[in-house]
Amino acid sequence: MTRRTGPVPVEVCVSRGRIRWLFLGWVACLVALAGRVGYLQTVQSEVLRAMAIRQQQDWVELPALRGRIYDRAGRELATNVPAESAYAIPRAIPDPDAFARQVAPIVGLPAERIRARLGPNRSFAWIARRLPPEVTARLRALRLTGQMGFEPEPQRRYPLGSLAAQVVGFVGIDHQGLSGLEARFDGLLRGRPGRAVRVRDAVGREILEGRQVVQAPQNGSDLFLTLDAVVQHVAERELEQSVREHRARSGVAIVMNVGTGEVLALANVPRFDPNWYAAFPPDLWRNRAIADAYEPGSTFKLVVLAAALDAGVITPEATFFCPGFLRAPGGHRIREAHGEIHGTVRPVDIVRLSCNVGAALVAARLTPDDLYRAFLRFGFGRPTGIELPGESPGIVRPPETWSATDPYTAAFGQGIAVTPLQLTAAVAAIANGGVAVRPSIVSLVRSADGRVAKARSSRTGARVLRPEVAQRMLEMMVRTTIDGTGRSAAVEGYTVAGKTGTAQKPGPSGYLPGKYVASFIGVVPASRPQLVILTLLDEPEGAYYGGVVAAPVFQRIARQVLGYLRIPPDGGIDSGIPAAEPPRD
Repeated sequence: MTRRTGPVPVEVCVSRGRIRWLFLGWVACLVALAGRVGYLQTVQSEVLRAMAIRQQQDWVELPALRGRIYDRAGRELATNVPAESAYAIPRAIPDPDAFARQVAPIVGLPAERIRARLGPNRSFAWIARRLPPEVTARLRALRLTGQMGFEPEPQRRYPLGSLAAQVVGFVGIDHQGLSGLEARFDGLLRGRPGRAVRVRDAVGREILEGRQVVQAPQNGSDLFLTLDAVVQHVAERELEQSVREHRARSGVAIVMNVGTGEVLALANVPRFDPNWYAAFPPDLWRNRAIADAYEPGSTFKLVVLAAALDAGVITPEATFFCPGFLRAPGGHRIREAHGEIHGTVRPVDIVRLSCNVGAALVAARLTPDDLYRAFLRFGFGRPTGIELPGESPGIVRPPETWSATDPYTAAFGQGIAVTPLQLTAAVAAIANGGVAVRPSIVSLVRSADGRVAKARSSRTGARVLRPEVAQRMLEMMVRTTIDGTGRSAAVEGYTVAGKTGTAQKPGPSGYLPGKYVASFIGVVPASRPQLVILTLLDEPEGAYYGGVVAAPVFQRIARQVLGYLRIPPDGGIDSGIPAAEPPRD
């Protein structure tokens, strides 16, 4: 067999060349790929690991239970109820428009608003927060598993509704305190949320088995108040009835323990329901008892008379003549409410008859500096320090800014502004033998682990009056409810010491015609003081005198509270004492 020799065909050479270059190309690609893999696994490893963790895992906050608020008897004023918040997983929703149309009617939101939250590249979007169980049950019935999930978020609830709403306050959607005690003690009530790692698949759906708790939540502390829900209810009910009867703009009632300063009731009317606070105008959220300063009118005569007696510039037997008017320095004409001529009056008559001229003549016995120091000593011009936000200091101008007339008009509560709580604390000092008390509404704080800490001491403060002066003031105040301007405040079986007040409201350019604040403040039983109670109606229509409008509210509140607290009668007054037409104030 003969072997053939000769040149290789051109086609074979080209094929071998192609194979060689193809092989080299594959080698180059493998080398590049290996280099890229090496680069990603070394230089970029941490970056890629972080990206993977962000895609597959995220942190979820585990809510802490907000601390509860109780009254002095352990009744719940603020608590938590189970609730869930619904969220969507937009990447897993094939038809966002249909999803929004299904969910919107159940959660009570427009479908357009829900649709706007479902961005195409998002893995999480809230649908609605803190839904009640019946709503989440309806959402689950849609069988949108994988497209929607639920997170437990307890809902804040106020079991007694509007009771003490301005005191307790309310929280926002993220459980932050927005008003009242909820805001003042937000740091203690809120607690500390926990943290957990949540594992998701590529679409963004949570893998429940992968959740790991890193830090357990720490529940908030509980507050126990000096407030008594029964006393608060009585005060609000009777005040609301009077506001409605006299078509007043608003009303305030305060019940305070004389010896300790503990506030048993702090009532504001109109009220609102903190469970649905957004449905009420913000003006109703304000705690008028501490935030609104007003000219106190004739109730302030107690402060001026007490200061004059304590300074020794007058005695209980001192006499003054009231011709029905007085021309004060500066030309200001001081008049009695109805032009009455009281004639010769003693300090007790100034209180009993609410004599403006007599009070002005008493104030004239004191220097402006003496008056100013007395006002400060009784606690006016500064907040009382009660554990509530938004307290006003009132308005007490320094004496160097006073006109020649100001000491005379201050004697019956003009040109000075006080809060209802300040006036209540001042009269409590008189009833407490001349020793000031510091108002308090929180008795203790109990942490989640059971530790108890007193929030604020309710101990008494400095002496503001000599004991004998305080006793004499109480005796004068008793005459107000026997044959004076406050006879309608008398409580059967109890001796009541009190004072009426009728103050015309100031405006930008003088006093407003027909606009008054009617008030009454009283101590009961006067023989052994236990309670000081203030009632106030802002802008009543028709009758507007404190003895006619506010004193009856005091009587109704005092009668019921004395019985509820089982404070025994002290004999009361002789209801058969003859009297002429009662003075008006």
